[in-house]
This record gives sequence, C-alpha cells and structure tokens, in this order.
Amino acid sequence: MVVEAVKNSRISPLLVGQDNIELSHLQFAYDTILFCPRDEATIRNYKRLLRCFEVLSGLSINFDNSSLILVNCDSEWSQRMCNLLGCKEASLPIKYLGVPLGANPRLVKTWKLIIDKVEDKLSLWKAKSLNKAGKLILIKSVLNSLPVYYLSLYKMPKLIAEKLISLQMRFLWSNENGKHRIPLVKWEIVQAPKKLGSLGVGDAVLRNTALLFKWW
Repeated sequence: MVVEAVKNSRISPLLVGQDNIELSHLQFAYDTILFCPRDEATIRNYKRLLRCFEVLSGLSINFDNSSLILVNCDSEWSQRMCNLLGCKEASLPIKYLGVPLGANPRLVKTWKLIIDKVEDKLSLWKAKSLNKAGKLILIKSVLNSLPVYYLSLYKMPKLIAEKLISLQMRFLWSNENGKHRIPLVKWEIVQAPKKLGSLGVGDAVLRNTALLFKWW
C-alpha cells in the first residue's frame, strides 16, 4: 500500500544521500517506521493509509504506543502533527531492534548497553562455578557474540575495545573468590587463532573491521 501511494504521488518519500534514494518505510516483525519530509499532506495521507489498513485487515493500530519523531521542526508544527496522528512526540536517539538510532557511536554511552550485558554475563557466580576451560568456552561462544550486531553497524571506540578486553581478562584469570590473578600468558596469545597454538578467543577490533566490510 505504501509503495503504491508513493508511485501515485500520494506520499512524498524521504530522499536520502547524494543519489536521492527514496525511503518511505522500514518493516521488521511487528515494527514499522514511516518516513517523510516536512510535508503535512503526506502525513495526512499516511493517516488515511493506516486507517485503510485497519479496515481491510481487521487489526487496530495502537497510536498510544506510536511516536512521531521530528528533525528540525518547530514545536508548534510538531504538536499539530502529533494531534493529527493521535500519538506522542519522541526525539532521537530511539532504540530499534536493540540499536539506538540516531546515537553517536563515538560516544561511550552509546555502548553502555553492550558493556552492561557483558558485565551481567561475567557475574561473580559464573567465575566461581567454572574452571579455566569453561570460562574460555563462555568467552568464545557467548561474550564474543553479544556485541556482534553493534560491531556490524558501528566502528567501536578504542576505549570500548579496551573495556571489553579488560572484562574478559579479569573473568578468565580470576580465582574462586572472583579476585584477579596474574595472567598465565599474554592476552595476544589468548586472542590468536588455534592453528597457531593459541586459545582462539579472537580480536574484537579485527572482528569489528571485518564486519564493517559489508558496507564498503
């Protein structure tokens, strides 16, 4: 329906980049994001389109759980559009599919969610109940996968990389009381591939670079 509305010039899509790529909507599971320039006619037509969807599908859109995110718009116009749609106003960044949209990936606070998740996994009881082999498996199978989605979208700041490595090191070499002990080998050896006789944990910085290559 949205595609047809764009073709019929009922909806003006947002033009992105130097190539003016048309962006009207993104959908994943039950989430939908609708895009448009500062154009009241398009917003009114979006409202009509959503009403048509409700009539045809028998479903009901909960506008109380929907938000209108405006960029560089005056407050009076923003409030009028919110009243038109019957939803609340929100501002960037917002969380979508677990990622803060509109956030600056260079800021440490953008990565706080990842750090918190890793720290939760590395709670003291896990350190107590696992031997070195068990800790190593947890680091490689669970901890390395936690930031993968972020790493595939953003370049990781050096400070965050150092923090992640520090958490892994402290967990691997801690004793039964959770206290840090002297490392048995250099962390470079822990990171290096198994085929080189190392432990194969991997380098988060190199993993980040490899994942970002899909955008180049």
